[in-house]
Amino acid sequence: MGETGVLAGRTALVTGASRGIGRAVAERLARDGARVAVHYGSNEAAAKETVAAIEAAGGNAFAIRAELGVPGDAESLWEAFDQQARGLDILVNNAGMALFATVQDTDEELYDRTQAVNARAPFFIVKHGLRRLRDHGRIINVTAATDSAISRSRAARVEATRSGEPPD
Repeated sequence: MGETGVLAGRTALVTGASRGIGRAVAERLARDGARVAVHYGSNEAAAKETVAAIEAAGGNAFAIRAELGVPGDAESLWEAFDQQARGLDILVNNAGMALFATVQDTDEELYDRTQAVNARAPFFIVKHGLRRLRDHGRIINVTAATDSAISRSRAARVEATRSGEPPD
């Protein structure tokens, strides 16, 4: 891990990297030699645990906090990133909000928040991250529609990735 591997000398940012799929992706990128920014929204302890696990295995990582789904979220994320890194090679948009409610139990505020986290935030993270992305850099958008209320926002993320156009 660390300074050897196919990703040695590269920097990655993984949103939602404090646990679950995001953590696994962050650990794998670090194992392959990348320096990894471990993004978290609220669970600082889990993010620190992820960074510690990467470092214990010989990798290089740092945690950055930014709440997604609020005005200025992408700018806040990149400000935190820029304090610890110069340039980006891999962006993994993994953070997402699962909604465990029926259609009848989903109000407009909850629906809008889900859209803001799952569709709007990844778009603006990409938009504001492009100037940091080095030649031959990669953007990866992770999706996993777990219920009907979030499937449209995740589908918008997939379409934005394919077309380069913003989601509705």
